[in-house]
Amino acid sequence: MKGQSPPKVPSAPDAMPEGRKTGYGIDEPRTIFELAVAGVLSVLVGVIISVYTSSTNARAAEAALIVGPGVGLLILVVTSSLFWSSRLGKVREMSRIVNNLPWGGGEVVLDLGCGRGVATVMAAKKLGTGIALGVDMWSKARVSGNSPQSVLANASHEGLGARVAAVRGSSVHLPLVDNSVDVILSGLAIHNMAPRRQRNALFAEMARVLKDGGRIGILDAGNGNEYASILSGIGLRDIEMHRLRFSSFPPFHVVLARKPYSE
Repeated sequence: MKGQSPPKVPSAPDAMPEGRKTGYGIDEPRTIFELAVAGVLSVLVGVIISVYTSSTNARAAEAALIVGPGVGLLILVVTSSLFWSSRLGKVREMSRIVNNLPWGGGEVVLDLGCGRGVATVMAAKKLGTGIALGVDMWSKARVSGNSPQSVLANASHEGLGARVAAVRGSSVHLPLVDNSVDVILSGLAIHNMAPRRQRNALFAEMARVLKDGGRIGILDAGNGNEYASILSGIGLRDIEMHRLRFSSFPPFHVVLARKPYSE
């Protein structure tokens, strides 16, 4: 609301400890590692079976040489796609969302489920007097090297430490007052932050903290129709849902919305 002061949050330090790693990590690192191992093992097992059966059962050896490496290579293709989406596709598509939003420079921005701060830092680059808040519980199983310090390190690396804060908080109980945020962003997080039974509560929290006229930009691995339906049901307007079929695996969905002004 006009004239309302931004929420009080811890500010980022001017400098991070030396040696702190920057970068945005890998989403679902354990899943990617396990798939990579499974792909390599499938290739090796197929080759080994083929070698040991070639003299006794030529047909079985031929089948093993086709099936084992074939399945393994398919798994490795999926693994590579997940890795590419995490390291490059996510950054590219979130950049498009941020760049297409209108900015004045004084906004309070919430990056919900911020991880290591991809959208937080991108939004901070658009700000002058505003602040970008990264809110997360920082599960290391979701993003490699995940921590609030990683958000601050990335902000400091870009010279944006004064415009960024990292706040630990639950997505369904955000540590922010009503009508305090101008823009809410979320990148590949909502499907992990809340099971389906809690998503209505999550989106209701987003609407609670968002100012009248405020905007939402969501990037996630699917579920776009569901998110758009929930946002419409709680009264948001100008809702758009886009499927990005060739930029990621699985395909990313983008959902945009705006909170209407009170009458």
